[in-house]
Amino acid sequence: MQDEQPNSEGDPASPPYSAPVSGRASPPSRPPFLKVRVRIDDQLPSLLGLCAGYQDEKWRADAFARYLIDHLVEFVYPPHEWSRARSDTAIEMATRAAKAVYNTNKHERRGEVGELLLFAIMRAYYGSIPIVSKLYFKSATNDTVKGFDAVHFVNVPTGLELWLGEAKLYTDAGAAIRDVVAEIEQHTEAEYLRQEFAWISNKLSSENPHHDEIAALLDDRTSLDEVFEVLHVPVLITYDSTAIGAHKAVSREFEAAITDEIGKHHSAFCQRFTGTIRVHVILVPPN
Repeated sequence: MQDEQPNSEGDPASPPYSAPVSGRASPPSRPPFLKVRVRIDDQLPSLLGLCAGYQDEKWRADAFARYLIDHLVEFVYPPHEWSRARSDTAIEMATRAAKAVYNTNKHERRGEVGELLLFAIMRAYYGSIPIVSKLYFKSATNDTVKGFDAVHFVNVPTGLELWLGEAKLYTDAGAAIRDVVAEIEQHTEAEYLRQEFAWISNKLSSENPHHDEIAALLDDRTSLDEVFEVLHVPVLITYDSTAIGAHKAVSREFEAAITDEIGKHHSAFCQRFTGTIRVHVILVPPN
């Protein structure tokens, strides 16, 4: 991920977000925390606008941070090791996961926090399951790991969908949109995808219950036309929100302001992005 320089408000009753014509997704590991403020499903690029809300006239920053920490183990470790986190190794695994994220220089750490947020949102609102954990291999082998920030799949009645995510932890939404659109274009070129798929295939665990289906999809003998039929690209963009800074509680005025603000950023993305890939824009002002 590329960086720019320097009840509660959660909605457990809301159903997980699903992209158009995606069918039922795999269940998330825990209820969603972020409140859905805007959702547009009937067009592409689709839109999911989320925020944490207020408590005692303050933005719920601490609760937001705890929400991310709750996902650390699943973010760092591959799915077949998640069950260990519910055993006597849970504390050790959580400690190692935290070190994997935070024992980096500042630039890398910002990128990994964005990837962690993207992971949490994809699990909660799209019902996705990771195919590989890039951070797991980066921290375990000191690999140079580039490419998409998330490599997941969603299991739907028609088969598996491939979800390759991008994350931009920015303060300026316009700059994030400019950079991520260029990155999507680069990352969906044939040569780039083949290189990415080769890396993923080499790291794909035989314990993945969909190993054979995923391996066949990523095989270089499979036409990319078939891949594009099941490819989705969720794009997380964070930015500093004027609407959040101008309010102290969730009110009709705040909801109108944040809805308008998120809608304008989505429109700006749609004007700049001219591709045919199924893109799902996720706008989250962390403030």
